[in-house]
Amino acid sequence: MKPAVRRPLKNTCPGNRHSILPRSEGRFDCQLGLFQRAIGQRLSIPAATILGLLALAFVSDACLAQAKRPVAKKAAAPAKPAPKSKVPKGPTNVPEMWSKVAKVSPQGKDAAKAAAARIDALVMANLAQHGINPNPPTNDAQFVRRIYLDITGTIPTPYQAQSFLASTRPDKREVLIDHLLGSPGYVGHSFNQWANLMRLVDRPSNRITVVGFHQWIKAAIRDNMPYDKMVYEMLTAEGHLWDNPATGYFMRDPNMPLDTINNTVRIFLGTRIGCAQCHDHPFDRWTQREFYQMAAFTFGVNNRLAAKEMGGNPVTRLREELKRIDPAHRGGGSFLRVIQANQEHISDANRALKLPHDYQYADGKPGEVVKAKVLFGTEPPTNGTPRQQFATWMTSKDNPRFAMSMANRLWDRCLGAGLIEPIDDIQDESEIENEELLKFLTSHFVENQFNIKEQLRAIYYSQTYQRQAGFRSADGGELYHFQGPLLRRMSAEQLWDSLLTMAVYNPDGLERLPLQGNSELKVDLKSVSAQTVLNKAKLLDEKYGIAALQKADRTHAYQGMTLARASELPIPLPANHFLRQFGQSDRELIGGDHTDGSVTQILTMFNGPITHMMLEEGSVIYDNVVAQTGLKQRIDLIFMSILSRMPTRDDYATARAEIAEFGNAGYGNVIWALINTKEFLFVQ
Repeated sequence: MKPAVRRPLKNTCPGNRHSILPRSEGRFDCQLGLFQRAIGQRLSIPAATILGLLALAFVSDACLAQAKRPVAKKAAAPAKPAPKSKVPKGPTNVPEMWSKVAKVSPQGKDAAKAAAARIDALVMANLAQHGINPNPPTNDAQFVRRIYLDITGTIPTPYQAQSFLASTRPDKREVLIDHLLGSPGYVGHSFNQWANLMRLVDRPSNRITVVGFHQWIKAAIRDNMPYDKMVYEMLTAEGHLWDNPATGYFMRDPNMPLDTINNTVRIFLGTRIGCAQCHDHPFDRWTQREFYQMAAFTFGVNNRLAAKEMGGNPVTRLREELKRIDPAHRGGGSFLRVIQANQEHISDANRALKLPHDYQYADGKPGEVVKAKVLFGTEPPTNGTPRQQFATWMTSKDNPRFAMSMANRLWDRCLGAGLIEPIDDIQDESEIENEELLKFLTSHFVENQFNIKEQLRAIYYSQTYQRQAGFRSADGGELYHFQGPLLRRMSAEQLWDSLLTMAVYNPDGLERLPLQGNSELKVDLKSVSAQTVLNKAKLLDEKYGIAALQKADRTHAYQGMTLARASELPIPLPANHFLRQFGQSDRELIGGDHTDGSVTQILTMFNGPITHMMLEEGSVIYDNVVAQTGLKQRIDLIFMSILSRMPTRDDYATARAEIAEFGNAGYGNVIWALINTKEFLFVQ
């Protein structure tokens, strides 16, 4: 292929001038024949999905039939210059947030290898006990794609994959693991998981935006802050968001102290006590009284400054003053948001919690004041505020569930399932798939001072992780024994970021601003003037407001979609956004994401803007393919870009036939077909 003019790799259907379907969409023999191995895997396909595929097939076949009808030849039109690419190049800078990611210690490599060997020994002993053979090891192509997805949340570039595959170092897998754990992608992917777990939203109420808290979490991940310290700081933070961004934790559910304690115990102890808010827990040992005793530790948290700390009602005072400056200004909008942002302040008050008015158990009376008491383990020291006492107990090495629940979560993150499931419903009677392994992972985590990276490093080093993927039983009723990681579909964030890797130059260049978390908006509500608030409101609009952000986003957007990593997009996104369509949660429920299939997903992958963007001039994969000098080199690069492997002989023959029949558009058809295969969509 040596065209006179560089054209898009996509093709429109002549049967419908409004269609942007590639002409080969109806050629299921081509698309599915390329990947019978992937399509033929033992994966359930919902009936609705099959109907959607058939509907698209019939529509596409009709277009294809019409496209092949003889058309009267017209005089050749003069060649037109190639249209300007609509795919933005992206910023060229590296945001400071991503420039100083903590590396794993070279001195810790031997210890990580020893821990990995212990993991493997415990897994092998468990497999032998159940009469199960481990899966074969992954080949290098499978491994490099999996490890990039699991650590950085995106597939490797073709050059990253080729570099790894070409390396002859015997320890190249360990070297790559260490490198990726110190990469910006690790921060973004880890943040996505924290955002899903902690139900992070940009605006928990109309009064405040807490993106500064989100940036604090990213900084904690970037610096590899010990897990116990990270949790302690969130649970004890005081002050304004811009002075102490960790205060954003208690701003998530303002004025809902009982829900806050329920969510906190579930997130950090993997234990559900919510049922005991209204009555004794029907399936666990927690009583309603114990729930209230636990809630008493944090019941005194205030989310706003008291009136005496603001010199009365600052809204009334400043609006009256504003009338003298600008009678037409009603004191709403950004003016009011600056005041409200400065009212948000986390502190502790001496507030007693009482049993509810309808309390019906013999161990207490309605309206009785309850004293703070932990659910299990040793009571914390009584010095400090109740919240500090609670955080000390929560993050203690002696807390039997703090380290264990996180060790279980990290195992689930790497292998696709927990040793206890559900991972956030640990009970005294919970069935543990491999009790000795969970004990080891928990002790290893504590001995390494709650170092999340070192915990992940040991698991990724293990042969257990590096084996080929396995499957659960069809009914899902049996425990999975980890003969290899579970086969999983990419998360919504992994899929989005992987498509960006193939389409956009420097997708890591766009970083979110902290919005109202910035100290430039700080004022003293006792003495501030209305004119100063007006000035701050103007700054908010110009630099940190929604309109300012949208203006910045438009410089890095395609068909209205901001082309930034999932970790740098607003939370939550609209329901019709690509990420939400593929299972990103609305952040209302803990761990509310999913990987269920739908017809909407099929339509989006078949004919959505994000996939068609890749076939336009200016996308990374387009430019890379065109830069190659021959047919084989172009096909090789397409496969390496999408699947991180070279094409097989059959793959190559099918792709070559497609390109021979459709010319330049054939390259786009091959790309389009590959990104719609299970081999692309699943983490193998």
